[in-house]
Amino acid sequence: MSKFFKSTLFILSSMFVLVTIAGGNCFGSTDGNAEYWQEVGFDFNIYKNWKVTVREELRFGKSGDDPYLHNTNVGLVYKGFGDWIDVSLDFKKEFERDSTGKFRRENRPHLNLNFKGEMYGLKLGNRVRFEFREKETDDHWRFRNKLTLNLPFKLTKFNLQPYFSDEIFINMGESIVKQNRFVAGLSFKLSKNVKTKLYYMYKSNMTSSSGWVDTNVIGTGVVFTF
Repeated sequence: MSKFFKSTLFILSSMFVLVTIAGGNCFGSTDGNAEYWQEVGFDFNIYKNWKVTVREELRFGKSGDDPYLHNTNVGLVYKGFGDWIDVSLDFKKEFERDSTGKFRRENRPHLNLNFKGEMYGLKLGNRVRFEFREKETDDHWRFRNKLTLNLPFKLTKFNLQPYFSDEIFINMGESIVKQNRFVAGLSFKLSKNVKTKLYYMYKSNMTSSSGWVDTNVIGTGVVFTF
């Protein structure tokens, strides 16, 4: 059995075990939709420790072939505090289709603290986000915390980087988790300035009518750096 096959088998089995644990025990959730999320990004290094980031995202799955959600996010990132933290101030404009078929607008400024570290060869990330959701129907603050783990090896000549992450969403003023996203994926560079990712996400949402509802998501992303 080749080294590549063994490594690939290990990654796939690890993803299967973690997805099964996260999905099968997520508060007795019921089945939701299967979706596809697509993201394109641009990073502009403008001056020393400063960069501007732009992200465009489309989500498909609720209404056939048409995207049910589109958002654009623009951020200003400062990396000068040290190699253990990045700080960014962002603004996201989002449009999501409601049950009547109408797209509803949301403005979402958010502050991000991205903590970085390494332990036993594992690259660790902890993103803390505070965001204000200005929607057409209501406004509220939301707290998000995303933990990311990059495994200490890469696969094949394309240097595929396996990673896992888990993110919780809590509306500020409430004491319960409203959403959880578990991700298992691979990231790799197509060239020096082009990075891509492919991932599976198990997303669970708390609803007032059905309790926890799960959604299976396949996602892709590409980021161009200038």
